[in-house]
Amino acid sequence: MMKTCMIAMALVLVSGVGAFAQDVPRVDIFLGYSMFRANSDQGIDAFTMNGGVGTLGWNFNNHFAAEFEFGGYSTGHINGRNIDTTNLTYLFGPRFSVNRKSKVDPYVHFLFGGDRLTYSGTPSAVVCNPTSANCTTYLANSQANFAMAIGGGLDIKMTKHIELRPVQLDYLLTRFETINVANPTGPTSNRNQNNLRYSAGLVFDFGSH
Repeated sequence: MMKTCMIAMALVLVSGVGAFAQDVPRVDIFLGYSMFRANSDQGIDAFTMNGGVGTLGWNFNNHFAAEFEFGGYSTGHINGRNIDTTNLTYLFGPRFSVNRKSKVDPYVHFLFGGDRLTYSGTPSAVVCNPTSANCTTYLANSQANFAMAIGGGLDIKMTKHIELRPVQLDYLLTRFETINVANPTGPTSNRNQNNLRYSAGLVFDFGSH
């Protein structure tokens, strides 16, 4: 009888631990809208790009995950000038959550990787009137360099497998080379751009520990 009771208690404990662990998703995928506020530090006033961002998170436990991120942002005009610009970010790093099992879960992340910038327009569009005669030459170029995002957000559980992410706010550092307006094909130098990024969307949870 005692042996039977001990076995029953063990089964209850194992079942309870299993149910507790299922509250932590093994994988989560975030898909959402993102607004990129770019501070070029290259003779151009700050401007806004719109796009989307997706992340894949692998949760090791209730508080720690590895996060892979890919984002894309674009604009066709910068402060009234015809400069087509596209940014593609690819980042990876750790994410720290307060409590992945709670209904409301604040988190922070530290992501590192690269950003590919593609731009096209007139070389002097940065400094000249867009309608002036010397803005007729066309330039297209791209470059890839280091990028880093530090920030965080808030997840709100809606169902067992879906969460609302109303806000994620990041400081996003890029290291693009300076555009030499006088000589677009001449030497350039790396320079820090201190950007801000806002994202919002849905998180989908899969699997469990």
